[in-house]
Amino acid sequence: MSINPSHCPCGCGKTFTECCKPYIQGKPAPTAEALMRSRYTAYTLSNIPYLVATTHPGQQETIKQQKVYQQSNGTLWQKLEIVGTEAGQAADQSGIVEFKAWFRESLSGPEQVHHERSSFIKKEGHWYFVYPKMALAKTENAGRNDPCPCGSGKKYKKCCAP
Repeated sequence: MSINPSHCPCGCGKTFTECCKPYIQGKPAPTAEALMRSRYTAYTLSNIPYLVATTHPGQQETIKQQKVYQQSNGTLWQKLEIVGTEAGQAADQSGIVEFKAWFRESLSGPEQVHHERSSFIKKEGHWYFVYPKMALAKTENAGRNDPCPCGSGKKYKKCCAP
């Protein structure tokens, strides 16, 4: 899909240059919602490297091995609606973004909607998407009762421990 420079695919009302382009080009998203919007835009562009890079580092190798994003190449994304957010602001370390993303699997296919409540974690000034029900690789030497290295604020054993 090519980008119409007069509006961003994420539906925020701004131009692509004012909205998602800086994040896709490497500027850290300031909020979980901004990252969610830029990830949606990356889906519309089939920008798989950005989708991998903005997934939690403890899950990146798994999603590469499972070729998670391979399925998105033929999808025709229609629009994004942010239903709501919980935390995920610049000063937060975690947040949730609930959204609906409309898509077609082919030009003649029916429009479908994907509705999700996504979790995001902020590490070292960068927001990351966290796949639900996918373990995070242990990225630090954390004990079971230590704070989780993902930054959630929970004990490692209650969060990312295998």
